[in-house]
Amino acid sequence: MIEISIHPDIENKTIANEYAKLLKLWKEKKVLSCYLGADGKWENSAKLCQSLISKIHIRIPNEPKWHENMPQIQRKSNHYLVYCQHWLYPNRYKIIAIMSPNAHELAKTSFLAELEKRAEEFQNNF
Repeated sequence: MIEISIHPDIENKTIANEYAKLLKLWKEKKVLSCYLGADGKWENSAKLCQSLISKIHIRIPNEPKWHENMPQIQRKSNHYLVYCQHWLYPNRYKIIAIMSPNAHELAKTSFLAELEKRAEEFQNNF
C-alpha cells in the first residue's frame, strides 16, 4: 500500500491534501487524474536526483483540467507538485512543495536547496 505524507512547511496545505489523494490514486492504482500531468526527475540537478525528488506538472484548482485522453507526457504547465520517494521504503512518498506560479523560473533559484533539505529530512526520518 502506498503512503503519502506532506511536509509540514508545504505551501498551501489544503490544496496539498487534495493532490496527495490524487498522487496516491495514481501511484497505487494507476488512475491518472485530469489534474496531474507529465512526471519526471530533476534531470539538471544531480543532488535532486540522488535525493529521489520528482516533479509532476499539475493544473491548479482555478484552471481547466486536462482532457482525460491527453497523454500524460503532453500535460505540461508552469506549476509543479514536488515529491520524493523513500530510498528504503519505496511505498512511502512525501509531498515536499507546490511550486506555483512560475515553477520553471522558481526551479532556477535557491529554492532547490530548500527542496533538497526537505527531501533529506524525509529520507533520514525512518
